Amino acid sequence: MKTLNAQNALELEIVETPLNVEFKQIDINGEYAATVGINRSIPSFENLLDPFVHLSNGLQVEFDPKIELFRSKFGTEGASYAMSMPLGKIDLGGRETETRIIRRGSFNSSASDSFGIEMLVLVCSNGMMGWKAESESGRAKSRFSLHWEANSSDKIQAMLEGFTSMQDRYVRLANELRETKLSKYQVDARLEKLFGKDSKQSNRVREQVETLFVSGKGNRGENAWDLFNAVTEYQNHERTYKVTSVTSDENRRKGILDIDFDQLAEIVG
Repeated sequence: MKTLNAQNALELEIVETPLNVEFKQIDINGEYAATVGINRSIPSFENLLDPFVHLSNGLQVEFDPKIELFRSKFGTEGASYAMSMPLGKIDLGGRETETRIIRRGSFNSSASDSFGIEMLVLVCSNGMMGWKAESESGRAKSRFSLHWEANSSDKIQAMLEGFTSMQDRYVRLANELRETKLSKYQVDARLEKLFGKDSKQSNRVREQVETLFVSGKGNRGENAWDLFNAVTEYQNHERTYKVTSVTSDENRRKGILDIDFDQLAEIVG
């Protein structure tokens, strides 16, 4: 995994080399990154970062996004990316939480290009992702489009309002989970659904999460919000990974990016 600033990223050169009538090779600074369909459009880092320039102006903050380039399961550098910038702080179920606007995608179709928010609960340093906003009717609407075409002030304002709506959605969901009391039977049933049962590994994981439900940072073992945070604490800090060409730190970071707030809330709530 490489972590870059905007200047570093803009200095990277993406080269497309046709391999045959069906595929082309993508190299980043002379290093192989991916093989993709010949007709697949590959954005430059300038294009990928362009929304953050305008969002920074809209928020009146310094343009200083963080860019992370990840290895694929085959060990190739830069196959996928995550770009983010600070958004603000919210109270998430009684826990102070930092939020960041994030854009995640890949050059090899392993992840669709999407905008969302990353949430980091400060008391436990647990991270998770949110991809949905709320429309005026209160229903979730689809992910932000990857197509950034207009740089008008209306476009920027609409994007920022969308991210604010995302924050509002997750504050509401966290409060609902906080109000949902859970019995031991209910906790066990939810953990079986999450991690399975009847194997040594699943039993071990469930026991770890059950312990974190009661004694994890900020938890009291009372409600669905405690269970939600027990799961994210396990995924963020306790989970172990097999030795691969991808480092443990990178696996852990990818794990955080794969925690979908909505999906987890639906299971534990």
